[in-house]
Amino acid sequence: MSIVVRYLLRQFLGPLFTCLIAFNGIFVLFDLIGHLSKFLDADLGFFTVLRYYAGVVSAYSHWFIPASCMLATLYSMWQLSHHSELTAMRASGISFHKLTLPFFSVAFAMSLLTFANLEWVSPRLSTWSDRLKDNGFKLDGEGTVRRDRPFTYGPREWVFEAADWSDDEAMAHPPGRVAIRHEVRGTEGAPDERWGVRAERADWLDGQWWLTKPVFMHFDADGSEITGSDLAGPPLPDLMPFPELEETPHDMVLSRKANASATLPLRDMLRLIRLKGDSAEPEDWYDFWYRIAAPWACIVITLFAIPTGITTGRQSVFKGVVLVLATFFGFYAVTITLSYFGQGGMVPPALAAWLPNVVFLVLGLLFYRKLT
Repeated sequence: MSIVVRYLLRQFLGPLFTCLIAFNGIFVLFDLIGHLSKFLDADLGFFTVLRYYAGVVSAYSHWFIPASCMLATLYSMWQLSHHSELTAMRASGISFHKLTLPFFSVAFAMSLLTFANLEWVSPRLSTWSDRLKDNGFKLDGEGTVRRDRPFTYGPREWVFEAADWSDDEAMAHPPGRVAIRHEVRGTEGAPDERWGVRAERADWLDGQWWLTKPVFMHFDADGSEITGSDLAGPPLPDLMPFPELEETPHDMVLSRKANASATLPLRDMLRLIRLKGDSAEPEDWYDFWYRIAAPWACIVITLFAIPTGITTGRQSVFKGVVLVLATFFGFYAVTITLSYFGQGGMVPPALAAWLPNVVFLVLGLLFYRKLT
């Protein structure tokens, strides 16, 4: 690594980490003001609070990291241009592409870091933080048994006497009785398909559902359940597998995260959209595409910020501040506006998610080309 590259990296990494610390610190400080009394009442330890904020902050990394890259690039290029260091380097025979390569390399690394956080770190940490907050910041309330909405999977509906929807392991062995009803409306030439089963409990074992003391349900032509001792068939085993039940405990946990799909990994987001079927909303697809597009904003706005920072360095301080603020708020104004239209279905979700990157990429390339 040459001396020039090390110098440029030092000029860039310092402001970058300063911005990251500042953004996260300010966010935590404002949140702590509103929750400090709750932490004290719940008698949470320091490391528990630290873990809580790690989950909260990780969910906003796709905003903080690109913004930090942009501000750090603007400041670094302003400094290099203002002190005529760029002119001296180019006069010594170093190309503009080589001078800006360290900035793009760091931006690419930050994009990968953002993607990795959203895909593997944030879903786990933010879910834990949300559960802690929903439970009033009490650690002993995790794994609460719920008796609310049933679980629907295509034509089937599960009704649990009691279930813990917190994680896959809990849903693999829900306590209490369960009733499962399968119903498909027939078409011309095909009758309705209805069947159901009740059981003392359901357990997910060896990749399939096993029902304890199952009893089949019977229905009339209108779909109403028929009861009576004369309907009893041959006795069933006390423990019986049901391979036709394709839904998994993970599907059931995902169904409770429908309102927070943006915090799920990409695979789970697609799985949740499949579970919803025709009822999937444009918001679900926007969250999926935005998850892919958001990390690469680090590269896009770094490209845009390089010529902006150089231009700023050649102008007055007041004009530079105005240009920096316009750049900063412009990108996020476009992103927020298009997210509204994309989630509402007024713009195709994929286009709404990628368009801010495309717009600023084109602008950045146009400005960047003028400097080469």
